[in-house]
Amino acid sequence: PASVRPRGSPKVAAMTEVNTTTSSPLVGAIGKIKESTLHVFSQRKPMSEILDRTAYQRPGSFSEATGRMSKNMNYFKINYVLFTAAVLAAFILYNPTSLIILSVVGAAWTYVYLVRTEPLKIGDRPISEREKLLGMSGASLLVVFFMSSAGSVIFQAFGVALLCIGAHSAARVPDDLFIDDANGEGGFFSFLQPPRPGITGSVA
Repeated sequence: PASVRPRGSPKVAAMTEVNTTTSSPLVGAIGKIKESTLHVFSQRKPMSEILDRTAYQRPGSFSEATGRMSKNMNYFKINYVLFTAAVLAAFILYNPTSLIILSVVGAAWTYVYLVRTEPLKIGDRPISEREKLLGMSGASLLVVFFMSSAGSVIFQAFGVALLCIGAHSAARVPDDLFIDDANGEGGFFSFLQPPRPGITGSVA
């Protein structure tokens, strides 16, 4: 017997397709951000290496301190980035005004680049991607650093984080367990590169 298609199914299918198409840019962007965050987080070093009290010693000279900092900065870079983000989040949460301002700025970027599908226009002239980026960047800098106290909160957070990271990296004695890792290729921001197939990060 011939199958009977439910009445109204073409309309439902069309609505589902429209909703999927509309939400796909935002869902795709969230998925990429989540994947990148998990990839970076998986490369962090275990806390046992950071908090090992036997590995701390006062540097004998300025050159020794800078040498330690160079190696530790490269080896513990993921941990230092996460620590900086945590300090920044704590400072922002402690200042509700800055939290509101940064939330509004973030929401504006999300709307312009992820939610809005139609091009922005000034009158009848559409705005190019370069003009949109420059405009959003200029407006964000103006609001954050010149029209509110959010900029000073961010600078204070980075100052505290850099002070703690500098003290740790100068006092932590690099040993043979990670000298090869610290001298690896790729530079400081190599952790932002997408993971290669079959290679995953691991943390003890």
